[in-house]
Amino acid sequence: MAEQTLGAGIIGCGGIGNCHATALTLIPGVRIVGVADIDESRAAAYAKRYHADAYYTDVASLLARKDLDFVIVTTANDQHAPLTIQALEAGRHVMVQKPMALNLAEAEAMVQAAKASGKKLMVSFFELFHPAFVKAKEIVDRGLIGDVFFFKAIMAWYMPSTDVWRFDPKISGGGILMDGHSHHVAYFRWLTGEEAQTVYTEAGTLASNARVEDTGVTLIRTRKAIAEVSGSMRLIEPNQQNGRYFKEWLEIYGTKGTIHIRPTERPSIRVYAEGAGIPEGLNGWFSPKVQWVPFEERGRALHFNPDEDPWTAEHKHFVECIRNDKPVVTDGEFGAKVLEVVQAGYRSMAEGRRISLPLDR
Repeated sequence: MAEQTLGAGIIGCGGIGNCHATALTLIPGVRIVGVADIDESRAAAYAKRYHADAYYTDVASLLARKDLDFVIVTTANDQHAPLTIQALEAGRHVMVQKPMALNLAEAEAMVQAAKASGKKLMVSFFELFHPAFVKAKEIVDRGLIGDVFFFKAIMAWYMPSTDVWRFDPKISGGGILMDGHSHHVAYFRWLTGEEAQTVYTEAGTLASNARVEDTGVTLIRTRKAIAEVSGSMRLIEPNQQNGRYFKEWLEIYGTKGTIHIRPTERPSIRVYAEGAGIPEGLNGWFSPKVQWVPFEERGRALHFNPDEDPWTAEHKHFVECIRNDKPVVTDGEFGAKVLEVVQAGYRSMAEGRRISLPLDR
């Protein structure tokens, strides 16, 4: 017997929303029944592109649809919390773009709204579903590289104009820490399963006239490991895949080996592990087999090699958790922990010192 079709809604028809919408159209048993945006022409074009049943400029009208089961919130950051809470209170499951909120008070309100509604709240950290990132987690969990004690990651790109909402602190909540660091803070937490104990950040507006930090480095200390998370929104370095200005590298160091992840390259993951049975005469590095994403499940991401696009896998996970009433991997509590590290970074910037966690509210 076929499963009942789930009705999806998308709130926010901007750039990143295309990745979410494309992924939803590739999942059997899911239909986009409505989209909403404050710009009616954009909402109409979006609905036509993704074959949605209807479009709205009023979110309440979308949420009132009886055939709506869940929504994806893909607006600017300042609307994540109010729209997520509105949707949860309307009895809809929610996936929300990272960062989940502008501050911890908003994040906590979202978590409480999810608990009160009994609905799923998932924060979108799509890299946790990238095949190379998944494989690295499997290798760490198996103990192949020993205990992780050092983690290095960079995500950087170039935004030619600072006259956009991402550079407005009232809307974005901040710059590269909120926009880029969030991804790797989330992955480090998922990879190690450890709570951050201290955070220290050096950041500033170094290569633009933006009102937020365009470049930054954050050090995170857990009980067993140190992470160095860095990035910039003003990096002029084309990547090998498509020539766009984007760079992402991750390095995971364990007591028995090392993992390198280069998402835009092939192979995207290389591993060195002492005692892994590498034949004599080779240098010890190998590229493990990762899940190959079928053509029909590839989304629109431009900063991965297309064989390993994570978007459809992320949305499949969300849909399966709704269907089977299972916990999502990046729930509201997870998202709030990531945001806490980022907020500690901003406090560190302001006070010029290392910040201990948990933060005082």
